[in-house]
Amino acid sequence: MKFIHRSNFIFLVALLSAILFSSCSRKAGIQHSLREGKGGKKLGGTFHVNETADIRSLDPVQMNDQPSVQVGENVYDRLLEFDEGLNLVPGLSALPEVSKDGLSYTYHLRTDAYFHDDACFPGGKGRRFVASDVIYCYTRALDRTTNTGAEPYFKYIKGGPAYYESNKLPPGGLPGLQALNDSTLVITLEKPFSPFLFYPAVGFGFIYPHEAVEHYGRDFVFHPVGTGAFKFVEYKQAQYCNLVRNERYWKRDSAGNQLPYLDTVMFSFILDNKVEIEQFQAKKLDHVYRIPSEFFQDMVNEHKELKGNWKKYNLVHVPALAVQFYGFNCTTPPVNNRHLRRAIAFAVDRDKIIKYILKGQAAGPGVHGIVPQSMPGYPVDLVHGFSFNPDSALAELALAKKEFGGTIPDVTLYLNAGGGRNTEVAEAIQSQIHENLGINVQLQMLEFSQLTPRIDDGKAPFFRLGWIADYPNPENFLNLLYGKSIPPSGPSTINSTRYNNPEFDRLFEAAINETDRVKSYQDFAEAENLAIQDAPYVVLYYDEDYHLLQPNVRDFPANAMFQLDMKYCWFSE
Repeated sequence: MKFIHRSNFIFLVALLSAILFSSCSRKAGIQHSLREGKGGKKLGGTFHVNETADIRSLDPVQMNDQPSVQVGENVYDRLLEFDEGLNLVPGLSALPEVSKDGLSYTYHLRTDAYFHDDACFPGGKGRRFVASDVIYCYTRALDRTTNTGAEPYFKYIKGGPAYYESNKLPPGGLPGLQALNDSTLVITLEKPFSPFLFYPAVGFGFIYPHEAVEHYGRDFVFHPVGTGAFKFVEYKQAQYCNLVRNERYWKRDSAGNQLPYLDTVMFSFILDNKVEIEQFQAKKLDHVYRIPSEFFQDMVNEHKELKGNWKKYNLVHVPALAVQFYGFNCTTPPVNNRHLRRAIAFAVDRDKIIKYILKGQAAGPGVHGIVPQSMPGYPVDLVHGFSFNPDSALAELALAKKEFGGTIPDVTLYLNAGGGRNTEVAEAIQSQIHENLGINVQLQMLEFSQLTPRIDDGKAPFFRLGWIADYPNPENFLNLLYGKSIPPSGPSTINSTRYNNPEFDRLFEAAINETDRVKSYQDFAEAENLAIQDAPYVVLYYDEDYHLLQPNVRDFPANAMFQLDMKYCWFSE
């Protein structure tokens, strides 16, 4: 998933959001009325959580932004889920049975999950979830008329590519989706693709009833209905989104408590990080995601522990499955020159950026590849990337100058506007490249909505992006380098660098077809190591997520992909 870090927006808009949210907080009541549960748990209370951007759509086929997915995590269920260690665990289905040829996946579904009570059902009573619901959702994910962004995840289903291209569903539906009965589903792929094991656990795989889509029409984007731990109540644009406990939720904890523990989850949309921190200190928020860099050293010591007045709060930090990088369009001068790209990669002092700009708020420098070090089971040490080396930078520059006839043109770096640490990092790297190579780098700021089309259209030779995992498999990152994903014409939305190396493609394809995970990951690492030597990216650093919590918050969800699944969270008092 392409993403940007939180940025500072116009203060007046942020202040207005804060005022509106304060009113909502007082109305909802910040004092928790808790009940005794089994096993020492406390039940009840309202959890106040903020997003620094508004949600775009709560229709699963359109959910490609973090705020929308965070809400969706709580309203919807998926066939499979990830635990805190990013292991696949059962959701609406047990773990699938996979055929030896890697083509067929058989899912045995729950028979005790019910959709939320909602006006879309006769009498307002939610019905039982069945296999045909999965078929409906996965087929709709390939329906181009829905403005779906889910096609890359479901195109591997047999019949999926043809349906997506023609938008004509064959009689009987997609041949790759078959319900043997209400609780048994078989998914057949066009060809073996080992990462598909993870796809039913991504956000695009949320399950919802056809009745809700038909009843609400276009309004379904802001009226979700699922089987999840919380029911949707109300959404006010740029203000709040309110969820309440699903009293018929199917899951219980080991002590016998029916989940979720909380009564309510209230999302607010305060845009400014500073206002967000102020709201947290005023006990109007229970959580802050990421600490603004300007506050970090005053709040966190060198051991990544809270200090001073901040000690009364709780801090959770997790190496994220996310990477920050600068990309080169490998088909566009002057950065189509391999030696120039390598020179720039050697000229960046990542350690200084982490120390002085990020104030230590990173998991580590990007000295390997684009697959983060936190990827479970991945042999990251087999990937030898770039670290700061001025001598090597100058040697590569000399080779580049020979090919350019002695002069290196200026380079423009395109990045998202809005200030904050992205700008500070860019200014530091601009200075380092000039100091170590004598190359002038111009900074071109664009709104993110303008930046990504420019990158995808091949009109940004040097650009800033980040990537956060949709699922814990190296393919999710290395697909960005797959040459066969570059279209013959038009935007290249996945492979933004337009890097094309047939040997990389061969190794990548071997990895995705390999059913043995260890061998697959070794093939991925060999492919990545090959590609990274060509420097299609300057890998800057691997992210670390910081969660600031009120002292009475327990069991807050914090895995490396930060899936905000609130069904296990509770208040101690």
